[in-house]
Amino acid sequence: MEAVSDVPQVERDREWTTIRPFGPSIIRGQMSPELQKVLCGLFEQQGAKNELTPEEDNQWTLAGNNKREFLITQDLLGENAQMFQDCINKGASQIYLAHVNVTWESQQGVATPLHKKLIAENLDKIHLTVGIHTAWGNISVAGDFNPAHQHTGEVSGVGYLKMPENIEKEWLTEDHDPSAGMINFHDGRPNTGAVHMYRVKPVVGDIYFFPAWLPHSVHPFRSEGERWSFSFNLSIQNLNEDINLTDLQKAELRNERTKLLKEFANE
Repeated sequence: MEAVSDVPQVERDREWTTIRPFGPSIIRGQMSPELQKVLCGLFEQQGAKNELTPEEDNQWTLAGNNKREFLITQDLLGENAQMFQDCINKGASQIYLAHVNVTWESQQGVATPLHKKLIAENLDKIHLTVGIHTAWGNISVAGDFNPAHQHTGEVSGVGYLKMPENIEKEWLTEDHDPSAGMINFHDGRPNTGAVHMYRVKPVVGDIYFFPAWLPHSVHPFRSEGERWSFSFNLSIQNLNEDINLTDLQKAELRNERTKLLKEFANE
């Protein structure tokens, strides 16, 4: 699916959660019931076909072993393409904000009022274009899996539309490491006090955005029924590149810090 969309104003959205378990940010949000209904209709339609055409089939390009993997195109989405794009735009905006804010948010305890003001002013200048390079649906049954792999592009994502009816019971009865049908994000190496894997229990309606280079995998499940998810690869560009602090603003920050240090020393 090739689509490019403008996001002229980027704002924080409290409905989206930033997860940063080991360095790279993962963004979790929720699809609207309307979008879920549209996408489930596509899954029913494509899943009912005896065979996909070469233009529809996406299985040969992917690392996983799934019952069916089909391309989600603008033609397939039809009049609902903009609804899909709007959801992608929201998540892409939030992961871009997480990228911009990661340094200064980690320093909020020492950020000065001027620093916070300048950051806020710069965030208002962000004007994104979000390009959907490709999107596809995954229909998985018992035994299907995805080995650890990465995606192309800058940002990737996955959304969940359906889970096997008895998978909750499967999670509860696993006696060692409940993981059936879950997605695992991998970064770094196992070590004492270090998190190198983040496991997500899929919830219908949830959608995740993450760096395309971040390795991830999906464990097989044994329950009857199908697991429906869709994935996508994005490019994100800020049309207004002037979001960095100017030399004058940096000088103002240094002066403010010097003033605050003197006030602190005189207390």
